Amino acid sequence: MLVAGLMLLAGCSQAAAIAPVSGGREALVRFAGNDVLVAQQVAVLEAPVCAQAGEVVTCSGSTVDGQEIKVAAPAGDPATMTVTVGSRTLYDGPVQAVVDKAGRP
Repeated sequence: MLVAGLMLLAGCSQAAAIAPVSGGREALVRFAGNDVLVAQQVAVLEAPVCAQAGEVVTCSGSTVDGQEIKVAAPAGDPATMTVTVGSRTLYDGPVQAVVDKAGRP
């Protein structure tokens, strides 16, 4: 019985350890935002750091020439986002489209 209990606890701790790695909405938006910046060859000084409040994700960073990088993903399904550098909009559309495009060879 003790062995079975230990195995059950080990399984729970493994599942708990995997959850943060798999990410969620915040991680998906962060990855997609970074993919847009790379595709547009933006010289990043500080990579965008993201925060989530409910289903809303906002990220901010900066370029080497001092422009602000903003990634905003409002609540909604499917998830959409806007990526801006300074006053220029680089992307405004579905998050999944960016992730799918970046995953293609």
